[in-house]
Amino acid sequence: MRSLNSDMSRFSGRQFTQRIVYPMAGIMILMIIVVIGFLILSARQQNRLEIDGSMRLATTALQVKAREVGRNLRDYTIRPDVHENLHDGIDLGWAVTDGNIGGTLYSELGYEMVFVVAPGDKTIYSLIDGVPTKADAIELMPRGLRDLLHVAAIQPDPTTSLIKSGSDVYVVAANGILPPSIDRSTINPRDLTMLVFAKRLDQKFLDRMGHDYLLSDLTISFDEQHGKEASIPLMTQNRMYLGTISWSPPKPGNQLLSFIVPPLGMALLVLAAFSVLVVRNARRSTTALEESATRVSHLAHYDALTSLPNRVLFRERLDTALSPLAQTSQIAVICLDLDNFKEVNDSLGHAAGDQLLQQVSERLRSCISYNDTVARLGGDEFAVIQIGSSQPHDAEELSRKLIDSIRTPFIVEGHTLHIGVSVGIALADTTDGAPERLLKNADIALYRAKQGGRATYRIFEAQMDAELQERRGLEYDLRQAVLKNELELHYQPLIDLENQTVAAVEALVRWRHPMRGLVSPADFIPLAEETGLIVAIGEWVLETACSQALDWDRLRIAVNLSPVQFRNRELVETVRQVLQRTGLDPDRLELEITESILINDAAAALEILNGLKSLGVKIAMDDFGTGYSSLGYLNSFPFDKIKIDRSFIGDLSDTEKSGAIVKSVISLGQSLKMVTTAEGVETSEQAAFLRQQGCDQVQGFYFSKPVVAKELAAFVERWNSDKKQRVLEVEAA
Repeated sequence: MRSLNSDMSRFSGRQFTQRIVYPMAGIMILMIIVVIGFLILSARQQNRLEIDGSMRLATTALQVKAREVGRNLRDYTIRPDVHENLHDGIDLGWAVTDGNIGGTLYSELGYEMVFVVAPGDKTIYSLIDGVPTKADAIELMPRGLRDLLHVAAIQPDPTTSLIKSGSDVYVVAANGILPPSIDRSTINPRDLTMLVFAKRLDQKFLDRMGHDYLLSDLTISFDEQHGKEASIPLMTQNRMYLGTISWSPPKPGNQLLSFIVPPLGMALLVLAAFSVLVVRNARRSTTALEESATRVSHLAHYDALTSLPNRVLFRERLDTALSPLAQTSQIAVICLDLDNFKEVNDSLGHAAGDQLLQQVSERLRSCISYNDTVARLGGDEFAVIQIGSSQPHDAEELSRKLIDSIRTPFIVEGHTLHIGVSVGIALADTTDGAPERLLKNADIALYRAKQGGRATYRIFEAQMDAELQERRGLEYDLRQAVLKNELELHYQPLIDLENQTVAAVEALVRWRHPMRGLVSPADFIPLAEETGLIVAIGEWVLETACSQALDWDRLRIAVNLSPVQFRNRELVETVRQVLQRTGLDPDRLELEITESILINDAAAALEILNGLKSLGVKIAMDDFGTGYSSLGYLNSFPFDKIKIDRSFIGDLSDTEKSGAIVKSVISLGQSLKMVTTAEGVETSEQAAFLRQQGCDQVQGFYFSKPVVAKELAAFVERWNSDKKQRVLEVEAA
């Protein structure tokens, strides 16, 4: 018996180590080497895919830029006045005028070379860097332009090509000058006068293309040894090499390696240390190896900050849930995005943001069922796989529960934080069940939830995808509108009730699209705020309004400030520069802000408002009464005016509450020595009520809708001429 125990002891020690532990350790080491090798190969493949994708994107970007040149050219070649003044000779005085084919083609559209080429390849007009010169187009572009002109002559639409001139490569477009009123079939292509636009592929061109298509570090070289990993060749239509556009694309494979290899390397070191201890104690070594494997698995499948499943594990569980063997219930994918999380990071720092994410994760985990999965996909984005029996009811019920849970205030580092969550839902039984499609659909629904005012949920519907594409088209058109000066200002007068004079005008931006017509501000202003275009649009509105105000004697001009503009720390300096450039008296400028600007960071808002006041401008709170803390803001911030929201004015005849609120606001303004303005006045009864209550100013369709500057000037003149009669009518009333 003692001998048997001894044999067992020896087997448990040395023999177990030699027969089991060593081979197992060797196998594990080999597996780690294989995994590392696989990771390296996978990383290289990911890098290669990223390079290929960026090359396709760069090729598409260059093609889009070429088509843009062609579209710009087409706008000119079909104009009857261009045909009248450039065909069979040229009216030089007409040509050099801005708006025809003069310097604006260079200063506004960026075309370094413009040519008018008569039949026989004779250049009759040249515009180089916006300056008319005597230059021969064929001599400047001897290799390729002649062939391009001959091909373009037989094509109804502009023909584009890459052509080298000197040491530079140009995107060149050519088209015959022929208005739609002339039947092309009656014209011999050889008799056409050709218009040529050329845009240089310089670093400025590449920087803009890179910005528009998220390609960084674009450069151009004229030899094939460019030294960068991604490139596309520049070829003429005859496949002649002109140069190379190259860049350094991101390397997601390397990022993957940098994330995974250190833990694996650490595991390998731990394994080596354990291998020494295994000789002495096989049981302890085996346990340590199991713990190490568990740790590595956890790192690979769980988020380090919140301990929730990460994107990898989420995708695995989604694949499992959607597999034919597992689909006994209805599956919903729910995407979540925190509202106002960025403001927390910006104001309190990333450490507070991390604590907030941890608390959010706990609340999300407490809301789901045991067979559901909640994961953190990255940043402040989360997702849930819900296995329900009655969809979409189950998904809607869970979404409301999640929204209510996150709406409850959080306590982080002694601060009470209010955030929300927007939710998008996609149902597997209403789609083809593909995981990528479900995630995409849930993300589209999430975007619609954010559009719907946030802290709400939306279920994916088929038309949402089409609407998203429409939004992207509208965003592109809006960017073009800013570049092409399609925006215009309308002005609405503010009437002083006591003096019966036009006290001020409010500037309102409008977008007149060549195809869509007049686009509603409700459609494009939120889009401009989301994309950041509102900063450029806002500065244009401010400068245009101040310049226009100089034509109106003593009238004050009111301009609305978007919350996005207000968060720009350069706002005060921008206003100062506009006043300096236009020469407008600061006392004649009134800036209107909404209460939402003040909610997130009151200290920063107060600093900006004080900076604006120091310039001498007036500050008005717009839409007063629609927020939560208007009275506190009036007491704390330097406002000169409060504007009563139109919703209260519209309800004056229907509800006693609105009348009481309006009376209170007017009385409050009088007590604080602030000017009160009522918006949305549409009837004489409303105007009479407001005058009786002591309201200072009114505006609305009863007096005038927003009109262009010329019509506004005519309105002021009529209003002033009829002033005496109105005063008598008011006194009689």
